[in-house]
Amino acid sequence: MFYRNILLYWSTIALWLLSACTPNNVPLGPNTTETETGNGNTIEIEVAREGVFTVQGDQRQALPLSERVALVAGQGVAVDENGRAIVHFGNLLTVEVLQAGQLQVQHFSVDEQAATILARQDSGILIADLGPSQGIDNRFTVQTAFATITAGSNARFVVVRETSGLLEWVLALEADQDDLQITAGGVTKSLVGGQARWIAPMGEPGPVVVVTKGVEAWLSGVRNSASEPGISEVLLPPANMLADTSSLTTLPAPGQAVELRRDVQGAINLTLDQHGIFGAPGYTLEDCNGDGALDIAILNGVLRLDFGDVQARVQAIDVTVFNRGQPGYGSLQGLDLAKNELGRQRVEVGGGALQTLGLRTNHRYHYAELVAGNACFLGVSLTPLSVAGEPVQPPPIAPNIQSNEVVNVLASTAERLPENGEFQAPFAGADDGTSQIQIDGNQSDWDALAGEWTLFSTITHNANCATRYPDSGNLVDLEGQVRLAYDTQNLYVTFMANDDGVTTYTGTDERYFLGDSPQLLLDLDLNGDFNDAQLSGDDIQIDLLPNVDAPKAALWQLSTLSSRPFPEAPVAAARTETGYFVEAAFPWQSLGVIPQPGDRLGIVASISDNDTPDANAQECIISTAPQREWRNPTTWGTALLKPAE
Repeated sequence: MFYRNILLYWSTIALWLLSACTPNNVPLGPNTTETETGNGNTIEIEVAREGVFTVQGDQRQALPLSERVALVAGQGVAVDENGRAIVHFGNLLTVEVLQAGQLQVQHFSVDEQAATILARQDSGILIADLGPSQGIDNRFTVQTAFATITAGSNARFVVVRETSGLLEWVLALEADQDDLQITAGGVTKSLVGGQARWIAPMGEPGPVVVVTKGVEAWLSGVRNSASEPGISEVLLPPANMLADTSSLTTLPAPGQAVELRRDVQGAINLTLDQHGIFGAPGYTLEDCNGDGALDIAILNGVLRLDFGDVQARVQAIDVTVFNRGQPGYGSLQGLDLAKNELGRQRVEVGGGALQTLGLRTNHRYHYAELVAGNACFLGVSLTPLSVAGEPVQPPPIAPNIQSNEVVNVLASTAERLPENGEFQAPFAGADDGTSQIQIDGNQSDWDALAGEWTLFSTITHNANCATRYPDSGNLVDLEGQVRLAYDTQNLYVTFMANDDGVTTYTGTDERYFLGDSPQLLLDLDLNGDFNDAQLSGDDIQIDLLPNVDAPKAALWQLSTLSSRPFPEAPVAAARTETGYFVEAAFPWQSLGVIPQPGDRLGIVASISDNDTPDANAQECIISTAPQREWRNPTTWGTALLKPAE
């Protein structure tokens, strides 16, 4: 199907090509294209740095520095690892070729109605900058090893072939809607400015990834032959996820993929192999190690983990197993995108013992396979490498039974400036293991809990704060207060808002802030990135929709500007005489956090206000942090998880 779709795609442009491209992406030869370069439009190579060559078939000819050489369709330009060439297609398009890149010109034609440029890239980096349309339909198509990229006027984009050869990236630096499209696996996806997608040897283009501020600096380094990391390291944060088997109430059928865990970084998918090691495998849910949690018992089977939906770099995998068989009868393998093995560790403990199988790579794991003769899978941890690239001790999947002693790590945790807002979240766990907080829209359980409300009314966004709800009389336009609590399962929050007219968001997506909506900004790894003013994978936003009939939450990953519904977080709302009351519980598991008493989180609590009925608008925001900037976590405050008294 993939090759059939590619063939159909290329047949649509066969009207202006003398020969169609083959399904195997074989480049067109010099005798199958033509150049129509009237009105002074020519193709010219500018040699910006040594190491530039013209390419004709298998022949290469080096070009002197600062030369400008004409190029015709059927020819190409190549650069070595440090070379830099700039190819000018008249005044319509400029393409930089970098890092052992090669560009073959297939076709260039211009008339009064359209300009069409077709090229092929097999390696390296291309930076394409299309000029203004000049009243004509200006189209540039790049055929890579994995995809077809089509761009229109005013688009500026980058195509990167990773040195591993397993991924290509397309980065839209500037592009309007539908001006930049990627076709792979028979599927076409669009990009707009500030977005990127990866392309694999098989399948459709990957999900949208935000082009971070570091990309322009990375491009500058590449242009100057500086030693730069791979583009994946610039675009993707390190993975930091923890997944156990608690989400599984029943086992999936062998061969059927299920989500083992989903949080702000994406999803870890799990599949049980149908065939096993030597014959039919056996899989059951059992409490293998006696900790009260059900694990996946594997007999002569293979458990596969797929990290393709994780929007982060998986460079460290720790799988906890409980062995029931002989030492050596099982292993963990880490695999790249092409399912080549990047590392392996064997089960070395004897029957009745736990072992954490750990793998590390400087590349990126896309899959992992746990092969077990007779063992139990308890969970997996994806933890970042340290700054020096050394392994970091992963959080425990199956912790030992803990005593009643509480370790207060207050002295070792970071804290933001007091003026940004300081919260204390009391421990709300009851003696019987339940919570003192019930999410039911009643504030009485909060009143019974030790702690105080935090008041806030500082305006941090003023699009039209002076607007009043129609016929609101003497009611307060906007004031608010907030409280926090926690236990081992959830982070709890409640807002009490004074609002002269409640107008909630009526759209179908997760932009609840375009209406009356409480909000939390959370830095879930305050110690790890305390001095970092840039957003990272642990910085999230949670918005609450205080609709009494259908309250709900939305979870935003700020570094990628991606959102999803947050159905696992219960929300309740109630109207009051002066506004509304809303409370919610956010599962620590969904946040990717194992809370410890004395820990601190970065935090800002805010309330958005809309006083214009029948409109979705964010007219005003009040916050607990006077200098609140959602893009800069150093402007946020601090929440202390108080040890139990």
